[in-house]
Amino acid sequence: MFFDHLPQGGFVCAHRGARSIAPENTLLAMQKAEECGAHCWETDVRMSKDGELIIFHDPTLESTTDVADREKFKERSPWAVDQFSAAELRELDAGSWFLTDDPFGTIASGEVSVQEQKTIRRQKIPLLHEILDFTGKHHFPVNLEIKDLETPQGDVVIVNKIMDMLKQTGTMDLVLLSSFRYEYLYRARELHPTISLAVLAGEQHPADLLSKLYEFSATAYHPHAALCDPDLIRELQRANFRINPWTVNNLPQAKKMLQDGMGVITDWPQRLTLVSRQHCSDASCLSFSTTSH
Repeated sequence: MFFDHLPQGGFVCAHRGARSIAPENTLLAMQKAEECGAHCWETDVRMSKDGELIIFHDPTLESTTDVADREKFKERSPWAVDQFSAAELRELDAGSWFLTDDPFGTIASGEVSVQEQKTIRRQKIPLLHEILDFTGKHHFPVNLEIKDLETPQGDVVIVNKIMDMLKQTGTMDLVLLSSFRYEYLYRARELHPTISLAVLAGEQHPADLLSKLYEFSATAYHPHAALCDPDLIRELQRANFRINPWTVNNLPQAKKMLQDGMGVITDWPQRLTLVSRQHCSDASCLSFSTTSH
């Protein structure tokens, strides 16, 4: 399954793709993640108004598309993703904001070439089947975070649709499912006895963490990096769980985590892959941005 395609020890996972050099959760961000040598990548799944599975992080569209500039959509503020059809979502420019905002300073620094900037302007919101087609063709594992759609309890339609698509595309063994809405993980496990699952945690660990991981037959635990207590990590590793903290953008911290056998979910895969491969220890290797976005 998913972890069979990754190193036994530490590995680099590109957060929303290589989002420091390409607009997040686009096909270009996925391609750049693979090109830079990330072992896998992480992305976010939502559902359009007409039930299509799309790749997008935020619940609203204004931060990473041009929806606010589209006259036809002006009156639909606050532009909730689930109030737009897949066709409408596909009309939007999901790339140019990156050039204007330069969220990681990589435009100003020249790390993104003029030719790449032209490609960035052409980026659209991907459909799930597009990234799964790439996953299967390139054998590039992906962690799909199923975003909480804030629907009533028991509404797990998005999970049913995702599992159907994994079967259709033959990518079940290349996918790790994670979610903050644990109901989704229960449903995924009901539908497939061996699909790889990861429990997500943000501000605090779930109560009875080990019991929760066993309850899902989870393979991995994805805590916020600030929750990574060394004793707890060792305890979980002894219990054969993979630990993959997010979002780790500090090189010394990432290097230590990799050495400790953790997977590092990062916005800077193009730099961390060098650390992963070379295991460098001299000071020159520590020229890494510590800015988190």
